[in-house]
Formats: sequence, structure tokens, C-alpha cells
Amino acid sequence: MRSILFKKDKRGLGIGDIYPVVLTIALVAILIAIVLYVLGAFGNQMTNGSLAQNATTLVQTQISNFVPCIGIILLIVAAAIVLGILIRSLGGGGGNRV
Repeated sequence: MRSILFKKDKRGLGIGDIYPVVLTIALVAILIAIVLYVLGAFGNQMTNGSLAQNATTLVQTQISNFVPCIGIILLIVAAAIVLGILIRSLGGGGGNRV
């Protein structure tokens, strides 16, 4: 069973691919949080209603709108891992079948 779950080939993701994917998503989330914090602090130092503050607020809003997409990306990666395991365990692509 271990060879099916951790097998390295090109037919999909396996359980062994979870760790790097989660680390990448966590890194992206941390970077987004840092950018939003810096933009918020930077925008508060500007004159209210100025063009620079409006631009900073707009960028902050656009980044905030992207955050829910991280959940969708995680769902797609999880589905790819499950499909990769199913394809390998059900013999996807190998052997002589009739």
C-alpha cells in the first residue's frame, strides 16, 4: 500500500506531495498577510482622501479579494491528490487488461 501512496510517477499527485503544497500555500498566506499589514500601516500615514491613499486602499482591497481563492486552490490540490491515489490503486495505465 505504501508503494501506491508514495509512488513517484507522472500520473498525478500522491500523499507525499501534500507537505510541499501545504508549505507553499502557507508561505503565500503569510506573505499576503505581511503585504496587507504594510499597506494598511502605510495607508494610515497618508493624507485622507489623497490619490496615494486611495491607490493604497484599492491595492489592499484587491489583495483581500484574492484571499478566498486560497481555499479553492487547496480544494483543487486535495482533489488532485485523491484522484492520483485512485488512479494508481485502480491500475490506471499499466498491465494487460482485457
